[in-house]
Amino acid sequence: MTNHSQDNLLDLAKDFAQQGQKQKAIDSLEEALRMGFDLKIALELSKLYRQTGQEDQAYAVIKTVPDLFSIEQVLDEYEKVLAANHYLIEALQVRNLTQGELEFLVEPAKPSEQRTIMQQFRSSKAVTLSQYQELFKLDLPTYLAFAQSVLIDPLEDSTVKVALTEDLVKLGREEEFTITILGQNHVFVPKEVPMLNQDTVYKEVITAIAGKFHNRPSELPLYLAEANFALGKLYPCQKTFISNPDAFAKDLLNFLQKKPAYSYQKLLEKIYSKNAG
Repeated sequence: MTNHSQDNLLDLAKDFAQQGQKQKAIDSLEEALRMGFDLKIALELSKLYRQTGQEDQAYAVIKTVPDLFSIEQVLDEYEKVLAANHYLIEALQVRNLTQGELEFLVEPAKPSEQRTIMQQFRSSKAVTLSQYQELFKLDLPTYLAFAQSVLIDPLEDSTVKVALTEDLVKLGREEEFTITILGQNHVFVPKEVPMLNQDTVYKEVITAIAGKFHNRPSELPLYLAEANFALGKLYPCQKTFISNPDAFAKDLLNFLQKKPAYSYQKLLEKIYSKNAG
């Protein structure tokens, strides 16, 4: 629910929009949204962003909406935003995640733009979020082939591999993909893989670490971040490497504190090696 100041800014934005001063309307809505999230403001802002060629900003706003599927007005704006951005891959993920109930009409980018997107991705020393999201503009065969080439690259950052793997999971792909983990190739089927934070090994490791710091909560975020880093290096094949999550959690903490890690010492050395792929 909006407060009085937000209501005034919303009314002001509507006046600006009717006068054709869309940037001033956007400025008013941005200020209103900074005061606190409100669905009416978010939808109006997303619409104005689209109308002024700022579809990437529209995407950022619509993705702050907690539920994209239950309200028709939200669903309609979400589809328009995906279409404006040419985010075909995300539209296909929606179709899979809703078991075909939602079919968004989204076209991929032109072939020339797709080639540019892939070239820029490959030439980047550190992939940004915006560069990663550009991959959603690829057509499906191109996306799948490009994803496979990135997953098998031993030099690619593991966070990118985690993101790509999870996006393949969201697509529900049933074919095999090969991924290079710590210098070795492993095969997985996305449809048979959970998201990283839903995996049983992940949950058990995180729970074990959290239990160790229940009396030292200020230290917990640091060690949880390290656990996410280590498990991300092994995803989606962590079960291949970790047979005892509790022991792995204990060894990880020992390793980080410069103590003997026993069972998982060699694995942790590989994970934290500068050349770990």
